[in-house]
Amino acid sequence: MKKDSIEYNGLLGGIMVFIGLVAYFLIMHAVGLDHNLELRALNIVIMGAGVFYSIKSIKEKNNNFDYFKGIGTGMLTAVSSSLAFSIFIFIYLLSNPDFLLEIKTVEPFGSYLNAFLISFIIIMEGAGSGFFLSYGVMQWYKKRTPEKFLKEQRDNKESK
Repeated sequence: MKKDSIEYNGLLGGIMVFIGLVAYFLIMHAVGLDHNLELRALNIVIMGAGVFYSIKSIKEKNNNFDYFKGIGTGMLTAVSSSLAFSIFIFIYLLSNPDFLLEIKTVEPFGSYLNAFLISFIIIMEGAGSGFFLSYGVMQWYKKRTPEKFLKEQRDNKESK
């Protein structure tokens, strides 16, 4: 894969987001807060940082950068990291049935939940939030893309 491709930047960002999500989950588990499911809302911060990094990375490396390449890179980052994290959670839930039982008792529709469904929900949440984050980051870049922003980028590269 070329370093200026959507695939390279999206998968690299996805790996970084996956590592961040797993680290966050394991820290919450070590502290004893893994049962607090509302803390998963902070996953969007990790996802947002990864999406922003991926889009910024392809923008710097690809001379033919456009709006759809940015959206595609952000979406690939979100989907690949969500897929990998859902596989991690699936394995974790199968190896720790007490945690799955705890989720079932806390959630309103918990009696219908299983490891497959929870993994699917993680993929859907990640892809959905990734789409909105990609769109938001690209709106920010679209606003800053005129010559002023491009000149700032060139000046930063020259000063390094």
